[in-house]
Amino acid sequence: GAKDCDKDAPSLKVIADHIRACAFTVADGVIPGNEGRGYVLRRIARRAIRHGYKLGARKPFFHKLVAPLAAEMGEAYPELRAKASEIEKWTRLEEERFLETIEGGLRRLEELRASGAKTIGGDEAFRLYDTFGFPIDLTQLIAAEWDIQVDIPGFEKALEEHRQRSRAARVPGT
Repeated sequence: GAKDCDKDAPSLKVIADHIRACAFTVADGVIPGNEGRGYVLRRIARRAIRHGYKLGARKPFFHKLVAPLAAEMGEAYPELRAKASEIEKWTRLEEERFLETIEGGLRRLEELRASGAKTIGGDEAFRLYDTFGFPIDLTQLIAAEWDIQVDIPGFEKALEEHRQRSRAARVPGT
């Protein structure tokens, strides 16, 4: 009914805004990744995918918005039409990767919420990032919806420790 549409409107707006941002970014040659512009793209895509998940999407949907976007805006932005299949490919890959892990991460967040936790510790926030692919800002967003804090300094410390371990494992003699 109309009430469902009203409560879904914020998620639908995020999805619409984020498919535009993702499509233009991929059209500019950026692909989802773990650093720089690729990481910003990944965060934007995953936030939109999570909103779709909130609306009940359990299969890839986000990449299917590229064609209507290209049809709608392709006249003014021909690169959207020219690169539509590449944009679809990258958004679908990112979506599939995230959908594989989102359920476990959300289940873990729900467990923390149910436990009455008022703060998600840095190590736990890092685990959500490392194991479930939840960018820290997504963890913060979900936690804020539930009035739960996230220990950002603790997350950054755990992330730095992980980076140091990774570097030590890669570089012989360190």
